[in-house]
Amino acid sequence: MARGDRKRSKHLRFSDPGSRFKEKGRYKPQADRSPISKTFTRKIMFCRRCRSRVVSNVSHCPYCGRNLLPFYRRFWFWLATVFLVGVAVAALLFLTPGLQPTIDPPKTPKPIVVGAPEGTPFKDLAPNTTISYNTLSVTVTNSYLYDTSSSGIPIIAVEARFHNDGTTSVTLFSTQWQLESESGARVDCFVGKNTGGENIKSELETKSLEPGSTYITVLYFAIDDPSLVIFAPNAVSFSEEDLVTWNLSSLLKSN
Repeated sequence: MARGDRKRSKHLRFSDPGSRFKEKGRYKPQADRSPISKTFTRKIMFCRRCRSRVVSNVSHCPYCGRNLLPFYRRFWFWLATVFLVGVAVAALLFLTPGLQPTIDPPKTPKPIVVGAPEGTPFKDLAPNTTISYNTLSVTVTNSYLYDTSSSGIPIIAVEARFHNDGTTSVTLFSTQWQLESESGARVDCFVGKNTGGENIKSELETKSLEPGSTYITVLYFAIDDPSLVIFAPNAVSFSEEDLVTWNLSSLLKSN
């Protein structure tokens, strides 16, 4: 019997009718493929510091604390991006023609003729006429022939008076003054020798005028046929339209 059973078993097949392994009874995958847990939907990544395996849904490594967020999700990245975009927009506004904001230059105060109606011209003034510029008052009081230079040119002396009406000191410079001849030629303050070899130069070179104080000085010019004494209120900008002039013809003829 046993032998007969062994021979019969050689002819058995797993696909025979009634077998539990036949194709009809095999396991089919579930229709619902949703993950069991959200954790398993994430990829596994490695921490760059400690090389530990970490799921990708965490922001920091649970072992060493390293920030695992990509650079484009970090605060400093967006802060730098906003800054660079702002710089680019500002550069575009200032470098593109027609987009620059117009800035009006600061207005420079004009000299005022003291005791005269507003808007009175400050050109060709009579001697002893005072002009005011900011807190400084300037008056040309006298002019006369002083000496002759070593080269034979007349040296003209001009007396000027300054008064500081402000609360801060004012610096005066000899370079603010010129003398103009009848032909239109202009000369600066004279520094040189007269016919006797004596050194002559203006008393005013650089003078700090304290608040509330008055200063009287003499300026020297070597020129033929003097006509106008010229004062530049702004020592930095020698603008022709802002120059103040006094006519010396009457003084020189009387002297």
